[in-house]
Amino acid sequence: MPTSASPVVAAVTRLNATQPLRPFVAYAQPSRLSFIQARRAASSAALYSRAAGPSPAHPPRAVSGVHGKAAVSLAARGLSASALTRAAAAPRGAPAAAAKDSVAPAVADATGSVGSGERLLQPDASLALDQQSVGKLLTVWMVYQACGSTKLVQMAPKILKLFEKLRLSWLSNAVVRRTFFAWFCAGEKEREIVHAMRRLKESGIGSILDFSAEADLPEDATTAGGDLAEAARAHANVKADAFAKEYFHGMHMASQVPHAFAALKITGLADPEVLYRLSMPHQPLRDAFLAADHDNDGRVDYTQFKDTVLPAMPGGARVASPSGMFSMVDANGDGQVDWVDIQMALGMDNPLARPLYLSDGGAYGALESDFEDYERMVARARAVVQQAAEKGVRVMIDAEHTYFQPMIDHVALVMQREFNTGGSSQTLVYNTYQMYRTDALQRMTDDYERGVREGWRFAAKMVRGAYMELERGRAASLGYASPINPTLEATHALYDRGAAQLLDRIATAQREGAVPPALFVATHNNESIERVLQQLQSLQIDTSAEPVMFGQLLGMQDATSYALAKANIPIYKYVPYGTLDEVMPYLIRRAQENSAVAGAIRSEAAQVMAEIRRRMLGRTRRAHSVATSSL
Repeated sequence: MPTSASPVVAAVTRLNATQPLRPFVAYAQPSRLSFIQARRAASSAALYSRAAGPSPAHPPRAVSGVHGKAAVSLAARGLSASALTRAAAAPRGAPAAAAKDSVAPAVADATGSVGSGERLLQPDASLALDQQSVGKLLTVWMVYQACGSTKLVQMAPKILKLFEKLRLSWLSNAVVRRTFFAWFCAGEKEREIVHAMRRLKESGIGSILDFSAEADLPEDATTAGGDLAEAARAHANVKADAFAKEYFHGMHMASQVPHAFAALKITGLADPEVLYRLSMPHQPLRDAFLAADHDNDGRVDYTQFKDTVLPAMPGGARVASPSGMFSMVDANGDGQVDWVDIQMALGMDNPLARPLYLSDGGAYGALESDFEDYERMVARARAVVQQAAEKGVRVMIDAEHTYFQPMIDHVALVMQREFNTGGSSQTLVYNTYQMYRTDALQRMTDDYERGVREGWRFAAKMVRGAYMELERGRAASLGYASPINPTLEATHALYDRGAAQLLDRIATAQREGAVPPALFVATHNNESIERVLQQLQSLQIDTSAEPVMFGQLLGMQDATSYALAKANIPIYKYVPYGTLDEVMPYLIRRAQENSAVAGAIRSEAAQVMAEIRRRMLGRTRRAHSVATSSL
């Protein structure tokens, strides 16, 4: 990966000169206290008891958005997108009954089994296998056979470390490069990467270009001070600039194939330890809000906010005027705030809220330098997304480990607020929701509602998740509740509920001529795909402008991908690229994911071997039906 950061620094500097960071979005309307008014009230009341954290680098500004505030979350009310819009547009004090006739009907059989009638999805392996030579098919068969061995997959990291210890990495790398890397990745050089994307496009399959290098907390993290800490911080920023430069290159490559996406990992744009410290207060704050909400109506009053919510923040004790802080959160002055209010007002993009994140010297909370690194991270993300916008490339922000995810979500929401405001043709940024998390559906619901309030188009990619074993192991070792659903069935149910909820909102918006939210159904589960296809048909959703898309990883579920493409249904492949060392963690996860569904991987291996035998024996192939093209 390139290490020179100067082009990135220049791009970030140039972009910030014309488009400064947006520290906070507020409502500009007579019926709500504007953020400027709240700031003046807070300032006059001496919001904090002592100086903490840096002074705001940019003054807040108000922008217009959807007016009004829903009293409780969508999950509690069950309102459709149109109902929320109408309720929000209603004058303050209007009776709640005005929106009752807009309660969205439940989607039938949203989480049950797929009906026993004719299936819309008929995966056909031949559609994908026709694209491969016999030599490539033999490689694929060996890859699938290896993935089908649970013991081999579990031992793979240890085997690779052993080869490295014996100075035989050249041998293990050669094997991996010609097998797993050749099948699951597009390559290392621009020519071969773009060629792989064009071959998919010729078959009707779009691409999501993914620079698959990953960042995580160091295993031997230690607390350093003085010059050593500053040197480590400088190194982390140089590395983040280099990652941003590679993302610029990725946007350039993606732009060479029409209608492509590019993936963006926020952990590549900042020191993971900074992300971790800034994410740390999120769960305690959420837990405190739920504890304060005694009547479970999704709201808390001033007393509950002061006594329970504020103290959960690292800097909560330094707030000299809790009433001023509450006024800043309660922008419409109704004496009640919900979780979305708190997220909007107390986010890192509000400089007045940043002292709440600042540690009092312990391990809980942020360092003052983290705020400067936050600004750099957002500037890098903004520069990359701006580059994508100029080149006509859409951006998918990847989900990562739960201990980074609050800040990843935050950056994604900031980017969506800035770039998803031009209607369906300008939906540039998608955030990713890992539905194996117990809180996934609530987070997705809250973020959708925030988009409605702030006036931008919500766009979600739904996945099941790729870090299950790591997350469960970390929770067990550190003694906190696992963030992962207890069973696979629970994850399936949550995934299908989330898809049904967004599909209903998309259908409602299309019927009313409004811009719908966008849903990217990223899954290898054919039951989930079948269910979504049936709902697309029953709800009469028009997919021509791609409000709903499907996606799978390169080298996985090709029979499904090519069947959807043949049926003219929007389908994309995640196309990873990078050097072998950079993508090795990704390849190990792919092997583990395949191993976890041994039955499916054995079936794919059998299909590949059947195709090899057919070609060797010169047999003709029987015709096979595919998914309906009537959607």
